Amino acid sequence: MRGSMATKRWVSGELALAVLLLLASAFHLVRGQAGSSPATMPGMQMPAPAQPPDASKPMPPGYAEITVAADVQQRIGVALGTVQRTPLTMNIRTVGIIRPNETKIAHIHLKTEGWVDKLFVAFTGQKVKAGEPMLSIYSPAFFTAQSEFLSALQSVSSNAEGTEDRQIVVDSSRRRLQLWDVPEASIKRLENTGKPEKSLILSSPISGTVLEKHVFAGQYVMPQGDLYVVADLSTVWVQARVFEYELPHIEIGMPVTVTLSSQATRQFSGKVVFIDPVADEMTRSVQVRVELSNPDGQLRPGMFCHVLISHGMGTALTVPTSAVIRTGERDIAFRATSAEHFVPVQVKISPVRFEDRFQILEGLQAGDQVVVSANFLIDSESRLQAGSGSMTGMPGMGSTSGGKKPR
Repeated sequence: MRGSMATKRWVSGELALAVLLLLASAFHLVRGQAGSSPATMPGMQMPAPAQPPDASKPMPPGYAEITVAADVQQRIGVALGTVQRTPLTMNIRTVGIIRPNETKIAHIHLKTEGWVDKLFVAFTGQKVKAGEPMLSIYSPAFFTAQSEFLSALQSVSSNAEGTEDRQIVVDSSRRRLQLWDVPEASIKRLENTGKPEKSLILSSPISGTVLEKHVFAGQYVMPQGDLYVVADLSTVWVQARVFEYELPHIEIGMPVTVTLSSQATRQFSGKVVFIDPVADEMTRSVQVRVELSNPDGQLRPGMFCHVLISHGMGTALTVPTSAVIRTGERDIAFRATSAEHFVPVQVKISPVRFEDRFQILEGLQAGDQVVVSANFLIDSESRLQAGSGSMTGMPGMGSTSGGKKPR
């Protein structure tokens, strides 16, 4: 009796197991007939191939259109920018050193020789005005020249015969004093007093600042040596360098903005006055000279400064540089055709970069919305979708159904 009961239970268990296996097979068969798409990132799916958004533009090889749900966009940081027509400004930024304006520098030296009797300008950096005395020199040659001039004057006034020849001697003696830079007032005083002066006064030919001083009291000086170097710093030069590829965007007379590290909020305006005809072979750069007005003396020779040269090139379609993915073979941007739909577009951009924007030559139109942030994730999903892959297993790219973990 017990054996019979055990046999019945075993048969019933076998039947139940067989029924379960049949049901499971039927379920998998029905699911296989219905078909299933490749696994995709939650919220991202391939659009129906029968409904392309723009059949006139072929898809870049290896890319597919994708749909990204709004909550997924927020999590991965998707942001959009607009294709706009903006001014094209090529900004060339470099650095430079402030130098004196070489056309306003005076090298002061004697045209005779002698001993320094007195210094009126005693230190470097001192301000002087044009015609102001700088030093006095005792020169035997100067004293002799004055005596000869007085003798020639006396001979003309005392003897009427040969006056014309004697006048030539007077004029020659006067001219000699003038060539020694003796002021006309000193020559007139010599004529009136008839007494030669002991010292020759050397005056500044320009108003400016003493940059160099190479003389001291009691020194014996000769014509070949500079005594002072005086510069008018009301205008200064900035010597800057630019690279070869930037030269087509620089011209004589172009406006320039200069800033100093010590006065970062203040800008000084100038212009390009010279472009060196020779390039430096080592740095492949060319020197550019900028002239600046310096009425208050804030620009001091030797200062380091930042230089900005702007070249306007009209207007054109541009996008933020972050909107373009440069693969090396092609440039790709993702155009938003709706709030959740993105289409890869191959674009052609200008080789010149305009600050943080690229000029669009082909591929996009004004007003198009393009991805400017997280576009590398969009690019990866587009490539994976094109290859029937997905980013489902990527950290942070899980299910979006209420944030619940799958069981």
